[in-house]
Amino acid sequence: MVMLLIVKESLQSAKEAEIWETEEDKQLSVNKLKEKYIEYARSHFIKTPHVVVVNQHTHWEIQITGQVIKEWRQKSRTRPRIIVIQLLDKMIETAQLINTEKDRHSTPGIASVSEFENHCMIGGKPFKIRITVKQQAGRRFIYYFGAVSMEK
Repeated sequence: MVMLLIVKESLQSAKEAEIWETEEDKQLSVNKLKEKYIEYARSHFIKTPHVVVVNQHTHWEIQITGQVIKEWRQKSRTRPRIIVIQLLDKMIETAQLINTEKDRHSTPGIASVSEFENHCMIGGKPFKIRITVKQQAGRRFIYYFGAVSMEK
């Protein structure tokens, strides 16, 4: 009975981590789609004080700042990578910590950099979500969020 509950709960989580383009989205060019989701990201995640998401596995409080939206905007060139921003908070919440190390660039004030990974379905296709979290004195913030297709 307990195993059935875990499987059912797991299926519900997997269902939540799926996103599709809307009919309205399909009518938009890539540039217009990106504009739409830049506005979405700003209105949902860029707040004062910062939106904070607690990662279930590390119990770290991770702030969502404008930096992650800037990085996502610059690096997202495909439709799936654009629309996945809607899952930003859910992906942070359920991501698995892969590793933590010192900042390779020795950026002043950055104590460490952590890499997280998650998975979701975008338009019925599997994607790996990569998340980079930087730690400063007294806070952690998401620096990078991107989707990579798992299909070859």
